[in-house]
Order: sequence, then structure tokens, then C-alpha cells
Amino acid sequence: MARQGVRKTVRCYNCHCRFEVSARAMSTSCPGCHKAVIVQDIIVTGLKTTQKLQTCGRVVVKSRGRIMAGKIEAHSGLEVQGALHADVTSGGPVVIGPKARWKGDCKAPTLEVHLGARIESGFFEVPYGAAADEK
Repeated sequence: MARQGVRKTVRCYNCHCRFEVSARAMSTSCPGCHKAVIVQDIIVTGLKTTQKLQTCGRVVVKSRGRIMAGKIEAHSGLEVQGALHADVTSGGPVVIGPKARWKGDCKAPTLEVHLGARIESGFFEVPYGAAADEK
């Protein structure tokens, strides 16, 4: 008999379908739209430039990390300790650390900005009651 591993629930960034995957999975095919999706967390420790960065997991920009992208979509949240220049859509909490630099728009259910963070520009949209709606 096969052993059941730990599973986690993720949301597809293409069709917003919720489904379960193994906690160790890095990518899979969405059962709703049948497109390939990345489900692992993306951790940025150096310079990363890209047009579009999408994951069903979290995006973490470490203190020496710097990300320049046209669009970032992270359905489990985003944490910035370094520098970020992108338009962000998050399905989870967005945390901007005390030494972080931010430039770009943000749409998230919750936003936490630590004292000392530098927000250079951007439009922030945090819908009222969004965190309660997700539960």
C-alpha cells in the first residue's frame, strides 16, 4: 500500500481553480485548465530580471535580492526584504520589510509595511474585508 504524503492546497494563477498537490511538488498541471503551473516558492537572493513571474506559492526577496519584472503573481503571498520593481498581484499577505525598496503597483488581501521601508511609487489596492472572504 502506497504511503500518503503531506498535501497542500494551491490556487491556479491561470483559471483560479483550487486543488491539492504534494507538499514537495515543484510544478504540476492544473486540473481545471490543464496548463502547467509552478507550485513551489520562489526565493530570490540575487538579481532576477524577467517579464512575468508566476507561482501558486510565495515569492520571497531576501535582503540582498533584487527583482525587476513586468508582473509578479504569487497566490500564497510575497515577502520583500531587498528591492522589488514590478506590478504585484498576490492572493496572500504582502510583507515589505524594514530595509526593503518597493517600486510598482500592488493588489493583495493584506499589506504589512515595516518602519524604514522605502516605497518609491505605486498604487496599492487592499480590498476591505478581503482577508475575511478568503477563509
